[in-house]
Amino acid sequence: MDFRLKQLQSFLTLAELLNYGKAAQALYVSQPTLTFQIKSLEDALGAKLFERTRHSVALTDAGIAFAQYAETILKTAAEAKTHLGALENRLHLRVACGPVGQYVLLPAVLRELAAYDPDFQLELCELTTEEQMAKLPSGGVDALFMVRALPIPGIRFEPICKETLVAMVSRHSHLARGRTISVYDLRDKKIIASKAEDCRFHQPFLHQLLAPFGIVPRILEVPYSCAMQLAYAGAGEGIVFATSSMMKCSFPDVVAIPFAEKLPERQLGIVSMESNKSAALEIFRRVAVRCFAATEDMVGNGTRGPFVAPSTIALGA
Repeated sequence: MDFRLKQLQSFLTLAELLNYGKAAQALYVSQPTLTFQIKSLEDALGAKLFERTRHSVALTDAGIAFAQYAETILKTAAEAKTHLGALENRLHLRVACGPVGQYVLLPAVLRELAAYDPDFQLELCELTTEEQMAKLPSGGVDALFMVRALPIPGIRFEPICKETLVAMVSRHSHLARGRTISVYDLRDKKIIASKAEDCRFHQPFLHQLLAPFGIVPRILEVPYSCAMQLAYAGAGEGIVFATSSMMKCSFPDVVAIPFAEKLPERQLGIVSMESNKSAALEIFRRVAVRCFAATEDMVGNGTRGPFVAPSTIALGA
């Protein structure tokens, strides 16, 4: 069976008017075109739908029965078109997101997005840096929140704010007793870092950061997850470098201590592909900037925005 929706509309119009000339005029087609459409529909169905004489047109029993099916089919097709159009135009965004963003930034972002549009769909996921580099260009994820631009052609890095670095140490460590911590206190301490296969940038960053102080970091490789890294820090296994807004958060057995020395700031920003011009991405960007500003006002004392690990990260990872 092969017929088109246009043929169904022609059939229903003729069934209502029972006049080929008037039906053709209502459909803005020629009468021969209408006649061809009805004949093609009858051939497809294998049934005669109209009895036509020189003076009248009438529906056959098959035509009367088929009218109900035709109405149902056209109604279903219209509903499907409306629904698919809504899906095409809905605000949907896939953002790579790690646990730390969930602590500081995401609650505010989700609240503001819900207030803007309750149907805004923000799909969140946690990815390693290597997964980010694979999924962002391929469209597997729309945006990242991170501290450096990835080496991906066509990438867009939108700076939001800068943060200073702090040390995340075990609450039971003697280092947690002071108001600050010196970089030189780390000479004999292990520095917790992501595994190289998860993030190729984290360990080189730590070496570069400590080199001016004559320190070669003793790296303790752990999984990429910030929650996992903080667990190691809480157990006293090593020190985690974080950004200053981590001082706003509370974690069991872990405290954030500022450094006595002035260390390079970390630039936070939203990363997406230049080719991504979606309305959802622009709305998310504006909301994130406002939430950063609100966080900055709340935290004060030079600590701004959500915690960000020193490697490239997902939204708050």
